Amino acid sequence: MKRYCGIAILIFILTCSCLFIGCTSQQTEEPIASEGLLVYCGAGMREPMDEIAQIFEDKEGIPVRYTYGGSAQLLSQIELYQNGDAYMPGALSYIETAMEKGYVDKTEDLVYHVMAIAVPKGNPAGIQTINDLAKEGVKVVLGDPEGPAIGKSSKKVLEDNKLWDAVSENVIAYSGTVNELLVYISMNQADATLIWEDLYNPESMDIVSIAKDQNKKGIMVVPIGTLTFSERPEDAEKFISFVASDEGKSVFAKHGFTIYPDPKYE
Repeated sequence: MKRYCGIAILIFILTCSCLFIGCTSQQTEEPIASEGLLVYCGAGMREPMDEIAQIFEDKEGIPVRYTYGGSAQLLSQIELYQNGDAYMPGALSYIETAMEKGYVDKTEDLVYHVMAIAVPKGNPAGIQTINDLAKEGVKVVLGDPEGPAIGKSSKKVLEDNKLWDAVSENVIAYSGTVNELLVYISMNQADATLIWEDLYNPESMDIVSIAKDQNKKGIMVVPIGTLTFSERPEDAEKFISFVASDEGKSVFAKHGFTIYPDPKYE
C-alpha cells in the first residue's frame, strides 16, 4: 500500500509541475526552430525571457522560440544536436564549459541568481537558517547536483558550510529543474528547498534568507551567449545584445532580479 501511495504522490507532483510551469520543455526530439531564433534557456528564467521575446519580435520582426530545461540538460542537447542560436544557462560555469567545447562565442552577463531557502506558507518546520536543513525529521528537496544550476550551486553552498552530508540524509527528492522544487513547496510536499530568490512567490510560499557569510557560493551570474553553429549569427547577436540592453534588463528587474553588475555582489 505504501508503494502505491508513493507512486500516486509522484504522479500528482509531476502533474502539478506541468501545470505550474507550463510544461517545462523536456525534449526527446531534436529542437528545431522552423522560423526565427532557437534559444536554449534555463527554466528559472522563463517569465522574463518570454516577455523579452515578445518585445524583441515586435521591434525587430524576428520570432524567438525557447527550449526550457535544466542548464546541464540543455548543454547536453546543444552537444548532441549542434543547432540553435543562443544558450542562456543559470550560471557562468555552464557557458564557460560550452565555450571550452567551441559551442559559444560572444557572451553577455545579465543578472544575478541569489540562493535562498523556500518553505511552505507558515513555515511549519520552523526553518530559520540553512543549518536547520540538517535537523532530524526535516524533509528537504534539492536540485540534482549533476543537473540544473540550482542543484550544482546548492551542493557547493552546503559543502562550503559543512552541511552536505547531514542535509543529504534529509533529502526526499532531487529535481531536474528549479521550477519543480517550487511545486514541492507550494504543494506542501517538503519542509524546505533551496531556490533562486527571484523565483519566490509570496502567495504560495515563504522565504528565508541565507546569511551572507554562508552564501558565498550561492550567488551566480546569469549569462547568455551566441552559438557558433547558428545559421543566423547576426540575428542571434542582435538578440543577446537586446537581452543585455537597458530595455532588456528592465524586464528582469520587473520580475525581481538584481541586474549585473551590482557592487554588493562583486
